[in-house]
Amino acid sequence: MKPSTNTRLPNPPPADREPRPNGHIDNGESLANIRRRALEALRLLAEAHRYARELERSVWDFALEVDILLSAGCTLSELRWLVCKGYVAHAAEISEPSELTRTFHRVHTTGLKFGRRTCFVLTEAGMAFAAALIACPSLFSHPRAAESQSQDSKAVALTDAVGPRWDRDRQELRVGSVVVKQYKVPAANQERVLAAFEEEGWPVHVDDPLPPAGELDPKRRLHDTINSLNRNQKVSLIRFFGDGSGEGVRWELMPEAKKNGKSRNGRTA
Repeated sequence: MKPSTNTRLPNPPPADREPRPNGHIDNGESLANIRRRALEALRLLAEAHRYARELERSVWDFALEVDILLSAGCTLSELRWLVCKGYVAHAAEISEPSELTRTFHRVHTTGLKFGRRTCFVLTEAGMAFAAALIACPSLFSHPRAAESQSQDSKAVALTDAVGPRWDRDRQELRVGSVVVKQYKVPAANQERVLAAFEEEGWPVHVDDPLPPAGELDPKRRLHDTINSLNRNQKVSLIRFFGDGSGEGVRWELMPEAKKNGKSRNGRTA
């Protein structure tokens, strides 16, 4: 049985839903707008988000007070930028110290006025944004230089911090704590590729793990599987591609996710 959350939100801010303003990782120019000193605040928000998900509680149970984020180095202007991009949501806490539960009063989702009792949480898109920056801090000041790194070295560096994970039981592909893709129906070939990466600890390359299938061209089948892995992702945070020989699969994380990362028809397989 899942533990019940005690947080009461008469008019809950929509932090548990994927935001609409900009549900994707920005390009290098936008990334540079967030200064390096805001990194610790993003780390704290991401940590709170992970704790909430681990305990299967509302993210608002772990909402962080504005003073904590300012003390961590974030400025009010940076917080407002994050709000406008849809990466954080905020609400005013109205619970008293003697209460055992946390209660929040609704604010406008695009509101830019904060009080001393304002608390913040990362949205799902914000979690992906934070994960990319935490994994690759050079994007703060040198976004173009980060783009020019070799794909292998970038993949290794990012994996050390927020590596992908294939959860076979939940049928979920995650990067950090962000669900990139969830399968509602079986997709045997895609699942075999993901299982191969998971079993080997997500190296940058695996050989074709698909078994022979009659007269089907194995290279064409692997090519089609790779394309399917890249389609209908909730957040475009990882990309799969061939190794050039038609006999293997490679992958890379994408700090700058594309706008078309979420399928229009909502299908996930």
